[in-house]
Amino acid sequence: MVISWRMIFLRDFQEPSWQVREAPGMLLAVSRRPAFAFGFRNILSDVAWLEAVQVTGNRKMTRWEYDRLYELLNVVSNFDPRFEIPYLLGGLVLGESTPHAQKALHVLGRGKEQFPADWRFPFYMGFTHYFSLGDGIAGGWAMGEAARLPGSPAYLPGLASRMLSEAREPGVALVLLATIVRQESDPARRAVLERRIREVTVERDLQALEKAVETFREKTGGVPESLQDLVRERILEGIPPEPNGGRYVIDREGKVRSDQVAQRLQVFQQK
Repeated sequence: MVISWRMIFLRDFQEPSWQVREAPGMLLAVSRRPAFAFGFRNILSDVAWLEAVQVTGNRKMTRWEYDRLYELLNVVSNFDPRFEIPYLLGGLVLGESTPHAQKALHVLGRGKEQFPADWRFPFYMGFTHYFSLGDGIAGGWAMGEAARLPGSPAYLPGLASRMLSEAREPGVALVLLATIVRQESDPARRAVLERRIREVTVERDLQALEKAVETFREKTGGVPESLQDLVRERILEGIPPEPNGGRYVIDREGKVRSDQVAQRLQVFQQK
């Protein structure tokens, strides 16, 4: 059995003690001058990508972890610009955090420069514009660009037109997401899309429950003690199931929340 230096290098540097965990900034600085890698560009790219994969594996990423992921993705693409998976998966994960959506677009944009004929890059840029930034115009134009590239799915022109014409409604967003997730074959990207479906579902349900609470207030002059009061008053037929396995609750002031979601999804809230 032949063991290459590349295999040994990757084995040794997957240990948690390696300094990419503590100082990715130093590796980023080196990646901006790839000649300083002395022939180890692909190896260093692989090491940074392995670390990025570990970061994305956290169920609830912190803001610092999103920043760290962005830096690691830049390291990967600086060393190995033709490595396409980090652009797609990394950009999609960054887009889950609205404050990092512009960084997601930057990562996807770099991928688009390297692979201009690949419809997936403008497609996921359109996805980020619409689902992370609430910008249907930019999302629709990007989807339209993807639709014009060879090999793109037949549903893209219709998706683009809906993004351009529809308001930022969570119900509309769920229809679009269902179309997208059915076409995604990559398990990692599909998992990100399914998480987004759960997030948008929570926002849709909370908006409906808030509207029902307001109807209850107008009808009775008070706030329901529990959400079941909305059913007893025949304002709702039932309380929707919380998609993360939790439940929806109401406080004394009439504010409704999910016991599994710390923050509302701002993109689809009405302004």
